Amino acid sequence: MRRDDIAGGSTILLAALLVWGCSGSQGGGPPNHPDGGAEGGVAACDGVDASIASPAYADMTITATGFAEHEGRTVFVVTRSNSSGVLGARSATVMAGAFAFRFPKGYQRSADQDLLWFIDADGDGVCNTDVGDHTGYLLVNAVDPAGSDALEVAITDNHVRTTSRNVDICNPAAPFGEMMDFNITGSGFQAHEGQHVHLLTRTAYNGAIFGSGDAVITGGGFAFHFPKGYERLTYQEMLLFVDVDGDGACMDGTDHTGYMATSAFNPVQIAPIDEQVTDNHKSKTARNADVCVVMNGCQVAP
Repeated sequence: MRRDDIAGGSTILLAALLVWGCSGSQGGGPPNHPDGGAEGGVAACDGVDASIASPAYADMTITATGFAEHEGRTVFVVTRSNSSGVLGARSATVMAGAFAFRFPKGYQRSADQDLLWFIDADGDGVCNTDVGDHTGYLLVNAVDPAGSDALEVAITDNHVRTTSRNVDICNPAAPFGEMMDFNITGSGFQAHEGQHVHLLTRTAYNGAIFGSGDAVITGGGFAFHFPKGYERLTYQEMLLFVDVDGDGACMDGTDHTGYMATSAFNPVQIAPIDEQVTDNHKSKTARNADVCVVMNGCQVAP
């Protein structure tokens, strides 16, 4: 069995809001919160992997209203900067004409940033206005939230079709920007038959998680499907741990960890990206982040 989940108008008023300093799975991990994060609190994450120089990113909260005509539909949201690419990708169901969530470290300080969304009218997960999908866009102006404060952004159903650079939000060459579906399969895990494996995939820019889930290892393998879980032209990280003691948390020296990264490529066809992970027992990422620290909910970014 398995459980896996996913994953820019006019300028608006921006305010600061104090929120948590850690992030976790984007839905699908054992600690499942509305914002997709396993929240360990600021204190639980302060000082971890101090050797990694964290970039200037702040959390960003999204509050959406005025979406009553799309009640019950799925909305996909992406936030991106020109220099760092996609910094967050989420989906939610419109309820009572609204939705809300948080992008941990999803805003690049002192930089203009795109916020894009589309309402999936036909439920196929692909942005296509010809079949009734509705798009929206907001350019978030450059600000610098104080300290660990987050940026609070309010959006409404504005039906904007293009970005500030006149790019069609439903670009047919790359549906809904850079994000594509992502399939991850595991092989060579016979030593862990019947045990749970927890996996996430994230960008190295700011540690944003594009997909996470857990599965039971069967026949020495497992499989995950993450809608809109891969960003084109990036080296995307895949981290995992086998829960040897069954407590749902990653423990160094007890549980078995693993790490791999994708190639940075631009697929010609619009089709899911397929990657495979093996039981390599790596405990550190390429930039020296501790796999267990990340898997336990701290959004360690290079």
